[in-house]
Amino acid sequence: MSSNGADPLLEIRPGDVVQIPPGVKHWHGATATTAMTHIALQEQLDGKNVDWMEQVSDDQYQQ
Repeated sequence: MSSNGADPLLEIRPGDVVQIPPGVKHWHGATATTAMTHIALQEQLDGKNVDWMEQVSDDQYQQ
């Protein structure tokens, strides 16, 4: 599953490729009944390649 908080939740299936533009806050992860492997390719900007945000709460996860 993936979401940026504004658009509908996106269900990701095996083999799907998801592209998130730079600077777009988003989350992704497994569901309560399925696992997810996350492979990311990204470039560094000013020596930094990611800004980790807050964890998704249990309530958000269940939505």
